[in-house]
Amino acid sequence: MKSTTHVFGRILKKYKIPLNEIKDLNKKYEQAKSKLESYGSRLAGRLDSELQFTQILESTKSFSTITKCINDYINSSESFYLLPKGPHHLNILSCWINDMKEGEYNPPHTHHDLSGWSTVLYLKVPEFVNDTKDPHKFKDGNIGFISSNALGTTWMEPKLGDFYIFEAKHQHCVMPFKTKPPGGIRRSMSFNFVINEDTSS
Repeated sequence: MKSTTHVFGRILKKYKIPLNEIKDLNKKYEQAKSKLESYGSRLAGRLDSELQFTQILESTKSFSTITKCINDYINSSESFYLLPKGPHHLNILSCWINDMKEGEYNPPHTHHDLSGWSTVLYLKVPEFVNDTKDPHKFKDGNIGFISSNALGTTWMEPKLGDFYIFEAKHQHCVMPFKTKPPGGIRRSMSFNFVINEDTSS
């Protein structure tokens, strides 16, 4: 499985989800959107639309691919001796979809109440207006993964179908943005997961 690995105190891996599976995710979200519950009160984001998607995720075409990516990530963690050898049982705890508009953002945060991992998958990416004159500054709409050492923040530009997996305690943020007319939504799906933990109680 093709992936990109970033190691800076913690492991961050990026995968690519096929565009037909992204299309299916967007379709199922749009069909269910009016009936989905808000998840915003549990999240750090300064967004108007953060909707619960947990019960729908497993019915999407992308779920099999996503599971393969998670298994690959776990294998990588084993190779770095961050996890004991499996077998491992996956539990997805919560999933939500963010529709981010111009000016909205996610401040630096972790999912510190979790011992597991978090993800982000890009479902829609508008055309950003990056009008800063300083080439060393972050670009609008990027996600930043904040290192626990002197490396600072690693900025990643969102691309349609990019799927990131990282530790839930890895601090991250999303910068606000402006878009070219007629505007657009920066849509992402995230979920938290653990392995080998009983979440039935």
